[in-house]
Amino acid sequence: MHLSFVGHFLLYSALGLALLQALVPLSGYWRSNPYCLAMAKPLALLQSFFVAASFVLLVQAFLSHDFSLAYVAQNSHPDLPFFYCLTAVWGAHEGSFLLWIFLLDLWTVAFCFFGKEELADLKSLTLALLGLLSFCFLAFLLQTSSPFIEAAHALPQDLNPLLQDPGFFIHPPMLYAGYVGFSIVFALTLATLLGPEHNSQVWARLTRPWVMAAWSCLTLGITLGSWWAYHVLGWGGFWFWDPVENASLLPWLSGIALIHVLLIVERQGRFFDWAITLAILCFTLSILGTFLVRSGVLISVHSFATDPSRGLYLLILLALIMGSALAIQGLRSKSPSKDSQALFQFTSREGFLLLQSLLLFVSMATVLLATLYPMIMEALNLGTLSVGPPYFNRVLYPLVVLVLLFMGLASQSLWGKALNKTQLKYYFINALISLLLAAFLTLFFTHHFHCFIILNLGLIFWVLLSIRKTLLRHTLMTAAHSGFVIMIMSILLAANFSQTRELRLSVGEEMSMGPYVLHFTAVKGEDGPNYRGVRGEFQVLTHGRKLTLLSPEKRIYQVRDMVMTKVDIYPGVFHDLYLALGEPVSQNVWSVRVYYKPFIRWVWLGGFLMGFSGLLSLLAYLGRKDEKVS
Repeated sequence: MHLSFVGHFLLYSALGLALLQALVPLSGYWRSNPYCLAMAKPLALLQSFFVAASFVLLVQAFLSHDFSLAYVAQNSHPDLPFFYCLTAVWGAHEGSFLLWIFLLDLWTVAFCFFGKEELADLKSLTLALLGLLSFCFLAFLLQTSSPFIEAAHALPQDLNPLLQDPGFFIHPPMLYAGYVGFSIVFALTLATLLGPEHNSQVWARLTRPWVMAAWSCLTLGITLGSWWAYHVLGWGGFWFWDPVENASLLPWLSGIALIHVLLIVERQGRFFDWAITLAILCFTLSILGTFLVRSGVLISVHSFATDPSRGLYLLILLALIMGSALAIQGLRSKSPSKDSQALFQFTSREGFLLLQSLLLFVSMATVLLATLYPMIMEALNLGTLSVGPPYFNRVLYPLVVLVLLFMGLASQSLWGKALNKTQLKYYFINALISLLLAAFLTLFFTHHFHCFIILNLGLIFWVLLSIRKTLLRHTLMTAAHSGFVIMIMSILLAANFSQTRELRLSVGEEMSMGPYVLHFTAVKGEDGPNYRGVRGEFQVLTHGRKLTLLSPEKRIYQVRDMVMTKVDIYPGVFHDLYLALGEPVSQNVWSVRVYYKPFIRWVWLGGFLMGFSGLLSLLAYLGRKDEKVS
């Protein structure tokens, strides 16, 4: 039986089952029919099986070089290494969207087995809404983006050389897992609103594990993407404020804000509507990121070449999802209870948590506006406008400072009580110690008095000192906050103390960068399985002692006739030496770019610390799910 027919049969079967998964439990809920409600789980599992089978079929097509499928022919080649044949499955739009749906079904299966059984009706209603989402995405895939279309004598075109990197194996799946993980939060929230009664504290307790899981996956996905950009793109940076990078930041910021508000809702029942709004935003912003990548409205290294119909479909879907969700919220929201209306102290823990969530929301809105505004201007023929890193850095800097400030203050504050003199004295002493430590370290390493750096490092050290007392009681929470602080500190230091040199070197010449001397020893030919190129060899020395040999490359991927720069990096705990080979100037003379990047690896240390701490906190939270949150 032909592969195209089997693939489409599996996807259309999944489409029909997704529709049944949505309609049968919804009908049972409105008619109070327990048998229809009970069908939600088996239909969800069966629908997920058909999607998983189609995904495995596509993987098999790539691994066996079955070029009867147009998608395989466009993104693979017989000379492509086996490992990259696997990653090529999600190397372009069609396969990556099938991966998106497959991961959505994995989350659905997880909810089937780990959702609370004592709320059976709510669980069935949530699965019905997840089925509706699956139906919409499967319909989009089949109508505009099927990876199982037959090839009409297509020649193999190879995988995009930018994606031929080990980091691409885990970055997109982890990022997509974070995106679609918020679908559980979204569906559970709407199911709660549609139910006859909704208890805000019960909803917060049920929702928080799924928010933490999705946000942790998204954190790890963004961190891996940042690392991929650093060592593949060859420009020496890790974040360029590209519109698609910004798209991943939007649900990430909203997710942090939601986690903070859920703590208040679960503890006190306050700010339920604000938490509901953030829960809806997290998922709709994930859909917005999908629209930006696949609509063709922007040009980016991350975006897929697409036709306008895909963007129009996703835009309509986004409007329907967000509009319906906000309408349900407006119709089903309750007036605040007397307890939640009671006056609360802004300098209490709940006050600081609320302020942090508001600042994170403002940060998200700032990034969203700056990302979409140039596109809106161009669409209305009002001219072109470029919003780049300087804008984002200047606008977001004060917001980050305030978030850090309230993070430190929240660490020692109490629920329902304002800060007292003893706590203020504790913070003041920490501030003096932090400023002295920051001044000493800055003078010791730079031999200059950088007032801006000292103040910022002082704030970072103050936050770390302020949260240290929570370490024994809330180790994982403290680790997550510490990861955020470490990431901010490393970005600050890397931005202010990095060095860059671009020069022309002849074979046999040398140059210095930071504590290193680089001796250009040779240029050699290099042949790979699907590319050819040249490799420069640079001997790295410090204080006359040989350290390592760096070998940056210039490659030509022959099938696509695409030139790629492969950098080489000498990593260190406190700094990186980053080397990229440019274009040949004349015989034995090459342009070379060298970067000295202090504390750059601490960016990813902070990101991974946040992500893994979130996952471990999830496990710890599930282990004590019947206890009150302190």
